[in-house]
Amino acid sequence: MPENNDYLDTTAAVAGNAEEGSPEDAVRDAKVDKNHPDYIPVKEKWAYGIGALMDGGGVALMSCIMLKYMTSLGITAALAGTIMMIAKLWDAVSDPLMGVISDNTRSRYGRRKPYMFVGGILLIVGLFLLFAPVKSWGMSDGGFIAYVLIMYLLWNTFSTITQVPYCSLASDISPNFRERNNANTVKLIFSSAAAGIAYIVPLLVLEAYTTPESSMLPAINGTEFWLIIAIVFGALFGGGLIVASIFVKERIQPTGPREKFNLRKFIENYAEPFRNKSFRWHIVMYSSAFMCMDMLSALAVYYATDVWHGEQLLGMEFSSMFIVAPLMVAAVIAFPLVRWVMDKKSKQFAFRMGLPCYIVGGIMMAVMSPSWTPPVLIPIFAFIMGLGFGGAQMMPWIIFPDTVDVAEFATGNRPTGSYSGMMTLIRKIAGALGVGLVGWLLDAADYESSDAPDIYIVQSDGALLAIRLIMGISIALLISIALFASFRFKVTNKKLHRMRYFIEANKAGKLAELPAEELKERAAMIKELYGTVKQQIE
Repeated sequence: MPENNDYLDTTAAVAGNAEEGSPEDAVRDAKVDKNHPDYIPVKEKWAYGIGALMDGGGVALMSCIMLKYMTSLGITAALAGTIMMIAKLWDAVSDPLMGVISDNTRSRYGRRKPYMFVGGILLIVGLFLLFAPVKSWGMSDGGFIAYVLIMYLLWNTFSTITQVPYCSLASDISPNFRERNNANTVKLIFSSAAAGIAYIVPLLVLEAYTTPESSMLPAINGTEFWLIIAIVFGALFGGGLIVASIFVKERIQPTGPREKFNLRKFIENYAEPFRNKSFRWHIVMYSSAFMCMDMLSALAVYYATDVWHGEQLLGMEFSSMFIVAPLMVAAVIAFPLVRWVMDKKSKQFAFRMGLPCYIVGGIMMAVMSPSWTPPVLIPIFAFIMGLGFGGAQMMPWIIFPDTVDVAEFATGNRPTGSYSGMMTLIRKIAGALGVGLVGWLLDAADYESSDAPDIYIVQSDGALLAIRLIMGISIALLISIALFASFRFKVTNKKLHRMRYFIEANKAGKLAELPAEELKERAAMIKELYGTVKQQIE
């Protein structure tokens, strides 16, 4: 990467304006023109965003249909939840390992892009294997359980190969955080669109397969379900990553030599990001919000097809679309407002401003019962939830690069792969716990699985009450935790400017030449944002 003396000068100028009392300049990152090495062309931002189709849609796809898919084919809710948990626990090893591998890769194509290209191809193969209708082809019940477990482990492995390197690009795509924020905003638009598609389309297709009497689509068989899911989402997820791997640049290049694999170092990578106070609070915000989303996704189809079974709305059988569609529409409506508030106020404020709506909507979804509630209230409160859902899903990956900046500011190292690996690990573990918990609680409430997808079983009152309570309590509790954590996250745009000033001074070997007051300021910021000096040295 070229020397960044011009970048240091503009950053120092902005910092100087901040000291002179210009609040607008203090929170505005230095603009770069099209010839600057930190500038990201519009076409590249779009290519980068296309890669987020898997980032936003992959987890959504599995969260909303995998549990119901298994329980509709004879696997008990508890065993289905356990299968998902086992597969995600594998990520406890594979995600940080992929972070180490990606950080230590040196190739003409970059550190991240080769894995995105190869992994994109593997994702297409993985979807074809996972949802193949092997049970209808004559596989035994025991064999089907083993097959689903193995294929789901493979899918998670292929996801790790792509997502840890791709998520690292959130920080590596440019050192200029205005350009970085703009690129990540494009990414999140694609990610959110993919999440919407991956919630709505698979649920429609799954209902057409498992409960055709309440589906908005014509009935389909297992082979048709398999081909629709594999072809459509294989092309979106795998194809998007292949496009991104070809057209996106890695502007932040590794500065150190490759490191040989060291088991002790690998284990330390688990702990390293958590020495960073800002990363810890960010992880609480992120994991709570996304664990809630996963539980809501897993429960939506049960809530619609079991709790509201037989009810009609707008002349149609009640389905999960009356929950998911208004929620996603509200989230899309909220995105421009969230982006505007992020620039005017702060990223953490944009994250939390809609969370009370999320909590209120979730509680009402639990309270409402078909015995007294008009079905039309369900999409209304789902829409209210979506106003908070948008910020909760959009902001964590925009905030993530700031936590890596804090690490570089405090330690001089920029372990983006380790941080993104740990972030995707925590996200997957939280999702696994959430979906696993749904399965275990449903089983404890005597939810009955079906031996065949075309056989509907009327559930007991206890099971129906459990579905409602799990939904309401999980939303209220997890989103309240995320709301609290957002007040503990202290990184602001002004502090990012000051951090960049000190980072560039350190790179230029001029840190010791700074005035005593600035060194004192730096030490105070490290303590506030990263941790104590003792933690830093350790």
